[in-house]
Amino acid sequence: MAILLALLVAVFLVFFVFLLPILFSLRAVGSLFVYPGQLRSIFGKKILRRNHALEHATIAVMLEKEPGRPLSGFSTDDGFFVQGVRSLEEVETASRVALSRLKDGQRKLAVHRNCGTTIVAANLLAAVFFLAAVGLGIYLGGQWLYLLIVAGVVLAFALRVPFSLLLQRFVTTDADLANAEVGWVEPANPNDLRAGFLGMLLAASTARVRVFHTDPDAVEVIRDGQPIAR
Repeated sequence: MAILLALLVAVFLVFFVFLLPILFSLRAVGSLFVYPGQLRSIFGKKILRRNHALEHATIAVMLEKEPGRPLSGFSTDDGFFVQGVRSLEEVETASRVALSRLKDGQRKLAVHRNCGTTIVAANLLAAVFFLAAVGLGIYLGGQWLYLLIVAGVVLAFALRVPFSLLLQRFVTTDADLANAEVGWVEPANPNDLRAGFLGMLLAASTARVRVFHTDPDAVEVIRDGQPIAR
């Protein structure tokens, strides 16, 4: 009985591993209906892209002092959040140093290999390679289809970071912060983290950085009583 159970488990694992590249690729195809629109929306918001650049730069400055430290963040139209901090002072110091270095032309600080954009890049590449594999597999008669799908997944993961850095450089960040200033740093409000009970726990180690922009081409416009960031 134990041998039979072990055999069933082994068959299931082999079958699952066999299907995994196909399941991942099919899921990635669904991202083609979501991510391009999201990227287009972000590209149209200069303030958000500049805050995103400053968020990356701030975390990069903090990691220079402590490489490998578990830090993360996300940006909004009025600044950004940094998670995993020990004090507001360290975040304020890092954000002001980061802003100064970006203004001095250190644009590489604006992109980061561990940005969430890397997940987007992996899914988009996997989707494109999957569709290409299906087309090529059908053209070749189908016998190479599975191997082509696996090759597409491997290639997507191999290229996800370079593609992510490219997306960040030209789509999701803008390192032009000549007309930006760090306002103040404050504790995060759990409601701003939108994570329910988990948000309450994360808030204890999360700082919110307020950023102000004076660039007339990237200002907040009020329409019908609602702010619209450009």
